Amino acid sequence: MMKVKIKSLDNFNQNYEKLFKLEKVLEQKEKKEYYYGDEYGNCKIIDKGDSIEIYRYGEINSRQIFQSNKNTPFTYITKQFHGKYKIFTKKIQKENRKIVLEYDIIHSNEVINSINLELQFIDVPSK
Repeated sequence: MMKVKIKSLDNFNQNYEKLFKLEKVLEQKEKKEYYYGDEYGNCKIIDKGDSIEIYRYGEINSRQIFQSNKNTPFTYITKQFHGKYKIFTKKIQKENRKIVLEYDIIHSNEVINSINLELQFIDVPSK
């Protein structure tokens, strides 16, 4: 069994750290997909080598695409709110089953938040 530990820190000192059980891992030649559920819905992380995509479907629907030194789309939708932003990825670092992303969230050409996100994939021995 595998788990993913998700840690994030932003400009507003909103610290988040949680561990989720991976429901499914798909390994293909050109990409790896990790599926898990969090408190807001079903989530999917796609590692395509030079880009990372994170999707969530549920109470919160979101789509984030990360590519080094590029502006990419970020949508964030709830029942009450529909946000379209850009992400500027400052850093994608991958080593030892860990992905580190540093990025800005941009709205109307203004940086509204800067986030440091860590995704750590952990093997958990089966009992």
